[in-house]
Amino acid sequence: MKDIKRIIISRTDKIGDLVLSIPSFFMVKKMYPNAEITVLVRKYNYEIVKNLPYIDRVVKIDDYRRVELIEKIKYFKADVFIALYNDEFVMQLAKASGAPIKIGPLSKIKSFFTYNKGVLQKRSKSIKNEAEYNLDLVKKLDPKKFDDLFELNTEICYEEKHKKAVEIFIAEKEIKSPLLVINPFMGGSAKNISDEEYVELIKAVLDKAENINVVLTCHISEEDRGQRILDGIGNQRGYLYANGGDLLNLAAMIDRADVYFGGSTGPTHIAGSLKKSIVAIYPNKKTQAPLRWGVFGHRDVTYIIPDRDKKENYKHKFFDSYTDETREEIVKAITLKLRKD
Repeated sequence: MKDIKRIIISRTDKIGDLVLSIPSFFMVKKMYPNAEITVLVRKYNYEIVKNLPYIDRVVKIDDYRRVELIEKIKYFKADVFIALYNDEFVMQLAKASGAPIKIGPLSKIKSFFTYNKGVLQKRSKSIKNEAEYNLDLVKKLDPKKFDDLFELNTEICYEEKHKKAVEIFIAEKEIKSPLLVINPFMGGSAKNISDEEYVELIKAVLDKAENINVVLTCHISEEDRGQRILDGIGNQRGYLYANGGDLLNLAAMIDRADVYFGGSTGPTHIAGSLKKSIVAIYPNKKTQAPLRWGVFGHRDVTYIIPDRDKKENYKHKFFDSYTDETREEIVKAITLKLRKD
């Protein structure tokens, strides 16, 4: 353990999952400050990890053919490989690393033959937050050192250029505070409300809080859809920020919010990392609920769960149980937080 010089950490799935891995990245570096930390990510998460000051190298796995990536992993000559997310390809990378210590979740038969310091995790039971499952894997490396040094760090870091990009947008649109930032779009891993329901919700918020401005955020690929929501609102205090650049531009925009509203998605976790005042709409389904996928390490979050006491068909993309009462509950939660700020 004393000779650990090179550590590879793999987290190769979505934005929210990546943000919930930040505490683990931080703890690995704190436990082994002189070790070189390399993180494997998808390209859309690259900027987030690149800007973490304690990460030495970030590899975008999308940039390589499989054979090339395997050779690159071998070249690092890692002492430790930690898989925070496991699939067939990650197990192949773990083996290719040649690391004497391989840590990962023991969930599939092959994982028992891949990770010699694996952790038996049945994440589908969803008895703790995803970030805690990740930290359990890091702790396996040296439980005593982990406990002695433990510090929770969930912080995302963005640069002056990201701040500047947002300041230009706000100045051009002459947007005033207080500001409500809403991210209406999700990748489909959890339920959401429909675009029409977002329109009615935002109109209700604007009617209730007459002095606020609303910024909708989206990726540039969703710009047309975002504009349709904005057109449906028909209010001069609504704006669309369609980000076609660095993901950290989105983080800088969220950081300008007095209150943030969104579903179980990456931008909501970014808002949590930035310690924003949050209202979030989540399903009650065990594998999608706040206990497993909620914001980690931040308490200023009000969760609205439309199906808490109702029957819900989870095959449907949108909440069946979303009602006018749910909308009013969200409006009340947002306006209360705006008053506090």
